[in-house]
Amino acid sequence: MKKFPLFSFSLLVACSVALGGCGTETTPVSTSNVSQKELNYKIVVDEKFKNTEQREIRVTTEETDFEGITQEIQSKYKDQSLDSLHLYIHAPDVKDNFGVLKAHSFIAYTQKGAVQAGLTEKDSYKVEVEADVSTDTSTTNNKDDQTSKEWQDSFKEIAVSQAGTYVELTEKKGALPADRIEEYSKVVIQQANKIVDSSVKDELTELSNLIKEDKLEEVKSFLKKLE
Repeated sequence: MKKFPLFSFSLLVACSVALGGCGTETTPVSTSNVSQKELNYKIVVDEKFKNTEQREIRVTTEETDFEGITQEIQSKYKDQSLDSLHLYIHAPDVKDNFGVLKAHSFIAYTQKGAVQAGLTEKDSYKVEVEADVSTDTSTTNNKDDQTSKEWQDSFKEIAVSQAGTYVELTEKKGALPADRIEEYSKVVIQQANKIVDSSVKDELTELSNLIKEDKLEEVKSFLKKLE
């Protein structure tokens, strides 16, 4: 199984672990250098974590310049006294708040934030692009076919990644806030609903329910079954 898969606790450390092996390509750590290109994206989730100077941002976009978006978000929030920021870049979805995860960025503003985000220095970032996402804009037969193997594998990987993040965070910090658990469960069920194989759909639906019920050990066992 590819570990894929997009917090009053240290979210970024855990997500770095949980998503680090999810079949992504990671850009070298870069210092802030705001893109000059005008990029179109929409912030759909903007949450400050309680008792920690960390933030989660989710954006939707048709853009493929993930580094440029990361730079803009890094600049936008630089004066908010944050240590680190966790950015999910999604495709738009007309039914849900956000669609398929396209890239996942870790942003550090302080040295403490660098440790949280798995970076080596403050004022830096890294971008992990999902393996299925290509910056090549040429058309392919499967580009828009969400029933294709590439899309279906991507949906499953996103769900598994979210479950993995739930496990990592819960093991490190104990019981998570109910709204955070609900968000992980929601992302998993969103992906399950896009699966055409009924057996896989049922598995991911069960996984979502286990997360929603905060059954850590059962989620861990279930993830091993999916390997």
